[in-house]
Amino acid sequence: MAARLLRLHGHGAARQFLLQYSTTAVATTCDPTHFLMNYLVDSLGFSKEEAITTNTKVTRLKPTENPQLVLNFFEQSGLDKTHIGKIVSAVPKLLLCDVDKTLKPKLDILHDLGLCGSDLVKVITASMSILKNTEVSDMKSCVSYLRKILGSDENVMKAVKKKPCLLSVKGCERLRTNMLFFQSIGFSDEDIKKFIVQNPYALLASPESVEDKVDRLKKDFNISQGSGMFIHGVAVLISMKEATVDTKFGVFRDYGWSKWDIIKLVQLLPYCLRLSQERLRAALNFYMGELGLKPAYLASHPTLLMFSMKKRVLPRLELMRSLVEKKLYDEDYNLYTVLLPSDPKFYQVYVLPYKDMIPDLCELYNKIQQHGKAKK
Repeated sequence: MAARLLRLHGHGAARQFLLQYSTTAVATTCDPTHFLMNYLVDSLGFSKEEAITTNTKVTRLKPTENPQLVLNFFEQSGLDKTHIGKIVSAVPKLLLCDVDKTLKPKLDILHDLGLCGSDLVKVITASMSILKNTEVSDMKSCVSYLRKILGSDENVMKAVKKKPCLLSVKGCERLRTNMLFFQSIGFSDEDIKKFIVQNPYALLASPESVEDKVDRLKKDFNISQGSGMFIHGVAVLISMKEATVDTKFGVFRDYGWSKWDIIKLVQLLPYCLRLSQERLRAALNFYMGELGLKPAYLASHPTLLMFSMKKRVLPRLELMRSLVEKKLYDEDYNLYTVLLPSDPKFYQVYVLPYKDMIPDLCELYNKIQQHGKAKK
């Protein structure tokens, strides 16, 4: 019949007939599409709608060969159903990859770095191009380069977890370019290594943007390269859009801060600029509105703005109020010295010495702590 069809209507009709015949003649359990739909729903917990969407993303690219090979490989690689579900949902195109030529060699590289479980999933889902588009040889070259400049697989893993695109050719090229720039302005190899591990995004920004932000840090905020905060200021400014920085400045100006107050704050602790507008306003409302602190004081004690109001500031001040009411502490205590210590140090200094005088003080402290955590 196929030969007759070929004579009458050509190759197109013959192919269509044979395709229809094969799909009806072969049991549905052998159909890769049928298998994928069942696997997504029965094994990975996808809803029917989610399974259809994912299946469509795969099959519209090219005929599905056999996603079971990819799924089996993920299971054999130590990923559980939850991990596989996240990967398939985020990057369905991976089901089209060749296991032996593409997936296995690349996962072996990631495993060698120590990536596994949820960390491995985050890296895969954060940058689809790593497993799908980057050549194995290029990926190996990137890992070798990162090992050379970071000194250990542990550091490479930390950096890659934050920015998986470090394993791409483009990422490595941009890293090299920005490293040369930072070396030219006096950053040591150790500074750059810490920078890459802690703030890899800063060295993956466009070289033009990096140079502009560094220039602004010097001119607008008068932070010299010799300052211990210079590297942190670079990291903060590079990670933020100009408009976002200006918006944060606007918040401070709304509360009466001068240009010099803002500059002082950034010089001492540039990370304050990363606080959300909501959190920044809440802190300023409390410190300035309720406690009456002035911009100059907050600018010279910027750590106060970083503390959690619900988990640290309010619980500690509530406990201090109890000590003041019992005449065990002067009401003009130093706010900064109360809020600065770690929880264990605070407990040692402000709770233990008074626990016999106020029998329920420890209980009050624990209650306040739990209340703060519940509000998180």
